[in-house]
Amino acid sequence: MHSLKKRRAALEGDDLTEAARDAAKRDALRALRLKTVIRENHGAARTTRVEFARGSARTSNLYATCGGSAVTVYDDAHFGDHTAIVAQYAHETTAHQTGGEITCVCFARGEDDEKENETATTRGGGHEFGDAIVTAGDEHGWISVISVAENRVVGRLNAHPGSRVVDADGACARDGFVVSVGEDGFLKAWDVFGGPDGEGECVGTFDVGTNARSVACDANGAFAVTGHADGVARRWNLSGAVSQKSKALPLATFKPRFAVECVRIVDDVLFAKTRDGRIETCDLKRNESIASWTLPNEKYRDHKYTGPACRFGVSSDGKFLACGDGTDSGVVYVYDARTGENIVELQPLRVVGVVHAAAVVDHCRHVFAAYGPAVVWRYEVINVSSDDDAIAGDAFEAVVK
Repeated sequence: MHSLKKRRAALEGDDLTEAARDAAKRDALRALRLKTVIRENHGAARTTRVEFARGSARTSNLYATCGGSAVTVYDDAHFGDHTAIVAQYAHETTAHQTGGEITCVCFARGEDDEKENETATTRGGGHEFGDAIVTAGDEHGWISVISVAENRVVGRLNAHPGSRVVDADGACARDGFVVSVGEDGFLKAWDVFGGPDGEGECVGTFDVGTNARSVACDANGAFAVTGHADGVARRWNLSGAVSQKSKALPLATFKPRFAVECVRIVDDVLFAKTRDGRIETCDLKRNESIASWTLPNEKYRDHKYTGPACRFGVSSDGKFLACGDGTDSGVVYVYDARTGENIVELQPLRVVGVVHAAAVVDHCRHVFAAYGPAVVWRYEVINVSSDDDAIAGDAFEAVVK
């Protein structure tokens, strides 16, 4: 208990050096154990995304998941040892929408409350305790813009007509800015608060090819990076035109036959992962590779696997990366994102399987992993007792039955 208090004090102290704070976070990561098991309310559909709100301290406690036709938003900070649902959206067929599977989810930065009070519109604020905006793409090419405070859709974008929305990402420092890629071969940039009716408008369209599998944009929405099925990542200047040429990025260790299935951008650093468990980082300012490594069980990976991507998460300072194993081992690996050093391997209890998404919280006292049939794990720094493993294991078996 004494060591736990010391770690927590180190993480919350104001008088520590950056190196000391990073060391405390590494200690916290090594102390993580599986404690909380969340059973989501979308049947047997797999939870494929775990996405945290980035860029605003007011909403940094929120994370969103999607699986089947459901989007769920949770609070990770204000309910003690628990995580609580704060909003849930069911993408059902109605007179106004076709419904269907939710394929991706991300947060969009909301406007400051003062701006919203001036315009009297819902743009991520204008509520007593603030708001957060989530965007969700579907299999028919639509993107739904969801107010968390109101728990309803406040805008709908016909983003990629008739084509699946493959991936989307929000700019954490630019109000309402989101990028998406679809199976139609286009990268599109959106102002989800723009347009004459305030329900969103497209502000850029780029022909990226039908083999795009992932997308990320920088904090200000100045450029985006797309990952492709041929193992290539390309950079796009979002102020350009449809016909612009992209720049291939120097990810030398990626193989042409494995798709770049997840990309993230923090400051000027790109983090990218391929289908075969290869991770590489790239300095986007200098256009040069920084580090590369491979998940430990790559040689056991089923290369014929056709399920969802195995997506990783990065802390908002770009220092820590969490990624689940693409095999059936159920292991979650946490790395020093600057060097590729494996800090800890978080083991599952009793039940194993492919981890489709992982996320590391900025304070490093929680790591999340999405597994199989609508189940999300939360690894936590907890008081160690001989019964902890048994309790967590019983909880897992209870929710997956």
